[in-house]
Amino acid sequence: MVAMWKLAKFLKGYVPQAIFAPLCKLIEAVAELAVPMIIAKVIDVGIGELHDKSYVIKYCIIIGALAVFGFIISVTGQYLASKAALGFGTKLRSAAFKHVNKLPLSASDRLGGASLVTRLTGDIMNCQSALNMFLRLVLRVPFVVIGAFVMSMIIDPILSLMFFAMTVILTATIYLVLHFTLPHVKKSQKKLDEISRLSAQSLDGARVIRAFSKQNETKADFFSAADSAAQTNIGAAKISALLTPLTFAVVNLAIIAVLWFGGIKVDGGALSQGQIVALINYLTQAFFVIVNIGNVFYVFTRSAACGVRVNELLDTPVPEDGTLDKIENTEKTDIALEFENVSFAYDGDYDVRDISFTLKRGGTLGIIGGTGSGKSTVINLIEKFYTPQKGRILFYGKPINEYNTDFLRSFFGYVPQRAAILAGTLDSNLRIADEFVTEEREIDALKKAQASELLDKIGLDGVIAQDGKNLSGGQRQRVSIARALCRDNEIYLFDDATSALDYKTERDFINAVKQTNGAKIFVSQRISAVSACDEIIVLDGGKIVGRGTHEELKASCPLYAEFCASQNR
Repeated sequence: MVAMWKLAKFLKGYVPQAIFAPLCKLIEAVAELAVPMIIAKVIDVGIGELHDKSYVIKYCIIIGALAVFGFIISVTGQYLASKAALGFGTKLRSAAFKHVNKLPLSASDRLGGASLVTRLTGDIMNCQSALNMFLRLVLRVPFVVIGAFVMSMIIDPILSLMFFAMTVILTATIYLVLHFTLPHVKKSQKKLDEISRLSAQSLDGARVIRAFSKQNETKADFFSAADSAAQTNIGAAKISALLTPLTFAVVNLAIIAVLWFGGIKVDGGALSQGQIVALINYLTQAFFVIVNIGNVFYVFTRSAACGVRVNELLDTPVPEDGTLDKIENTEKTDIALEFENVSFAYDGDYDVRDISFTLKRGGTLGIIGGTGSGKSTVINLIEKFYTPQKGRILFYGKPINEYNTDFLRSFFGYVPQRAAILAGTLDSNLRIADEFVTEEREIDALKKAQASELLDKIGLDGVIAQDGKNLSGGQRQRVSIARALCRDNEIYLFDDATSALDYKTERDFINAVKQTNGAKIFVSQRISAVSACDEIIVLDGGKIVGRGTHEELKASCPLYAEFCASQNR
């Protein structure tokens, strides 16, 4: 439960509800504890001694009034507890979502997308449900149990020992059941992550799966994961299923004992019949509360596992952001971007090593290399998606880690390797770069990106499906390019942005983008995409193996010459 206590700060703003909800349940418990004593009085006095119907009716009305009062106060407590729990869940979910969006990509990669979705949805919902139960039962449960025990002692101290013995046995039973259930619950949450991952994977890769007729294999993998999760939950359910019969057995034995020994005392005149009924009522009240404790602790056990996962997410450190958020025109040097012996590793050995280059203001730089050579990693480092382990990256002479991230990225027009298209319209996708962009600027950007035919076909208000499923690969790529061109940038980062375009469209785009102000970095495996750049860097195995112009590299770099020869053929 330590994990849940760490999340208590998200109750801020709902403290009054969190205080008054348990108090309402406490008042309800007081009303419940008064009823058995009134019933005992009705039996012993109204029926046994006076035989007075009006006396019985009067106290029955009092019992009814207590029931109505208890109902009203209970509903009030439920409402306040639900409001506090929902507010807590909303705040926690918002904070977790904001935190996820601040995490470096390295942390997101480590946690995994499926796990993040499960933590933001199911885990937080379990924590919210646990808080709701806690507020409803935190005062009521112990007060009913202790109150029932005290009242039973007032009636008969000897018989109350049976009550105490029952409470100890039930508590031990509940503890043992939950102790063996908790490991299954923790495993169950991990199984849910796997189910989420497989679900997302099968939906994202639906076309590939169907193209290669792998539906049966995909179903088999999903059913295997679902069956594994089911078996884990069944294991937990089998153990927790012991709780109800064991508790019923203990309580029924206690009731039999009370009736047996209580009957002897009634015969001897030490106890009245009404007091025996009151004792059994208190025993039954305590029984239902203790059984509820078992169910509540099962929820708390699950929420404890979920709370650990949510805290793990919230405790994942976010790198300290820079504070620089202003660049005067007088501070802009001729060198817009500079890498100084930069090395970076995703995990294990360095993926790029000792990368050094400069990009002049308004200049063009080409980066070419084979698959896995580190081209996209260089772009990711410029965008501060990752932080290099060695070396420095300078933007206008200052390290990029000194800049505020949002401010820094406002200078970059980024076109990712995999076009990221969101559900909405063509206009809404372009406005991601600049929400105040004019329609004329959007049309001009689409023309430069060679997407005029898409504009003519669907218009700016044309509907685009999630991930651009209703667009071709080339159209998605051109929309992504147009988005970057919808605002003026100091540096445009084209990460293999023309891989889905034919050579003519690629040539027309490169000629059009030359008219755009700002420096440009073209990352590609195509010679045609980088040949006109002021400088070209050749990467192989994360290292620079050649640099120069197109003609210089053809003569001095064997790998570049090999690219030229193979692509010219």
